[in-house]
Amino acid sequence: MTTSRGLVPDDFCDVVLARCPEMSAHDAERLRAKVREALEGRPAEEWTVRFADVIIDHQDEPFAKPFFDRSVARGLRGMLAGS
Repeated sequence: MTTSRGLVPDDFCDVVLARCPEMSAHDAERLRAKVREALEGRPAEEWTVRFADVIIDHQDEPFAKPFFDRSVARGLRGMLAGS
């Protein structure tokens, strides 16, 4: 599915993977496949939520762990900053 801006799920994956250059090619391809599956046929407005679901559902797998760990760290910093 292409969005009104011409984006496809692989474009979303490219942006996400650019934030994790240390990821192996194998893990990057696994992430791309899971994200593509989750986003395909969904409106672009849902893509960030669907991406988060993929990361949470696969949090212990090497392709998701860096993203999960970063989101937990950000959440903890935010929570502690409010104390």
